[in-house]
Amino acid sequence: MAPRTAETLDSTLTALLEGVIPFNRHIGVKVANIDRAGLNLTLTLALRDEHIGNVIRRMPHGGLVAALVDAASGGAAALTLDDLTQAPSMATIDMRVDFLRPGRGPELRAVAQVMRSGRSVIVVRTEVLDADGSLVALGSSAFTVERGGRTE
Repeated sequence: MAPRTAETLDSTLTALLEGVIPFNRHIGVKVANIDRAGLNLTLTLALRDEHIGNVIRRMPHGGLVAALVDAASGGAAALTLDDLTQAPSMATIDMRVDFLRPGRGPELRAVAQVMRSGRSVIVVRTEVLDADGSLVALGSSAFTVERGGRTE
């Protein structure tokens, strides 16, 4: 078996986030940047008509923004795993999204940063920005993870 390099781990994580997870594929999540050393990940999402939650103001649905926070934070948390085969043992245990302003423009960007990675819990902070770079939402997520075959 070939050794797992950062490049192969990143391509596996990209495939997972963009195509393997059906909901991410459905909404159109794309990986823009993976910074394994800095434990941060950036996702983009091109806004489509079916993403609109307010037809008068043409704003994305809040659930879409929350889903983007969940996808980005989960991807960032996965950067702490030694092997992505551990990813099924990781689960969201808490997520909070503070909506700050409506997203504008053709795309949203989520930048997720691991704040703490312990034996059993990973904490991630996520910023969602619109096409103008304005802060749309702040997310805080916590994940539980099994490392080495045990729930911690």
